[in-house]
Amino acid sequence: MNKCIAYATDSGREFIEETQEEWPHKWDKKIMYYQVVGVCRTLNNKTVRKALNYAMTTWDLEIDIKFKPYWYEPAFQTTNLTINFKNSDEDPFFKDRPTVLAYAYFPGQGSVSGKVVFNNNYIWSLNGKSISGKEAKAKGFIEFADDASRIKTFNIITVLVHELGHSLGLKHDTHKDSRDAMDAYYDNMLGLSPWDIVRIRLKYPPRIFSRWSHYARLKKWLARKKSSL
Repeated sequence: MNKCIAYATDSGREFIEETQEEWPHKWDKKIMYYQVVGVCRTLNNKTVRKALNYAMTTWDLEIDIKFKPYWYEPAFQTTNLTINFKNSDEDPFFKDRPTVLAYAYFPGQGSVSGKVVFNNNYIWSLNGKSISGKEAKAKGFIEFADDASRIKTFNIITVLVHELGHSLGLKHDTHKDSRDAMDAYYDNMLGLSPWDIVRIRLKYPPRIFSRWSHYARLKKWLARKKSSL
């Protein structure tokens, strides 16, 4: 069973294919329903859903797929995407690979397709900024640290954008001439590169706007919202 691994923390690029070969399967839906099924230990559910909304909008501005909560239309409560949080004691994959931040399954893999799992051993935030050891201890994120030390956090929006790319069927990027959301390492990138957009639009029909100036305004609005967190 193929499982697409998101990032190793600071250990460099991992799991990069030598050539850009795309996953052969994709979703045949215009609407995909999602559900957060786990609890993030460092962010409340409302904040996780906010981050997920920003990440999903990043993709659905480019392709003709809409993401909706599974409860949005009760007659169609088939969940296509699930977001979960597990620590290394709960997930053998994270136990064996502690540097991995998250992983996701591709479309066309049966019942596991659309599953995204985050490593709950890490400190997740909306901006990826470090926090003091004192603050981390006060919030219960860690037990021991010098008060004045800086503790790294990881931007959940960045990783969600990357993992949703996998869930839609994109493999890790092998385009070495640009910085892309589908690169196999974490670098706090919030949006999509032109190469990411080319790849996803080759897999799915592009979203068509009656006025492309509206598309440009939405992209700018979304970039401002994500960068202001």
